[in-house]
Amino acid sequence: MSYFINDECIGCTICAKKCPVPCIDGDVKKLHVILPDICIDCGVCASYCPVDCIENQYGIIEQKIEAAKRPIAVVVEDNCTGCEWCVDVCPFDCLEMTQPEGESVVTKIARNVREKDCVGCKLCEEVCIQKGAIIIKYPDGTYAPDIGVEVTLDNPNRY
Repeated sequence: MSYFINDECIGCTICAKKCPVPCIDGDVKKLHVILPDICIDCGVCASYCPVDCIENQYGIIEQKIEAAKRPIAVVVEDNCTGCEWCVDVCPFDCLEMTQPEGESVVTKIARNVREKDCVGCKLCEEVCIQKGAIIIKYPDGTYAPDIGVEVTLDNPNRY
């Protein structure tokens, strides 16, 4: 089930700019729509909406998350295998493969090098083959379970 934009939308385009997939359509200062066939149900649009006009699949308005409280991708460097899947899937190029500090080995690890651009969509967390190497966390260090995609048996082809 995708999110929906109600008629309180002011057409500011923030939701479309922050959406990790191209599923939000609309003109500036006009009502935007979320294309349900493309939406990955990450909720990022709602977390950035300044007028709180984005509803979840139950018709509940999702509240904006203050910038200082938004979750971001955190790489647990000791768990990273260097597969690069997270780097490839990140729609905002927040992650890069870098040489571990103090290491002379050839293997590189992922790092979130553009934390301010990270929207916490969880695409990187979902594709990580080494579960626990990349985690979406709030600034206080707690796990962010509600922001992000969730592959379920009823819809295994979200990507």
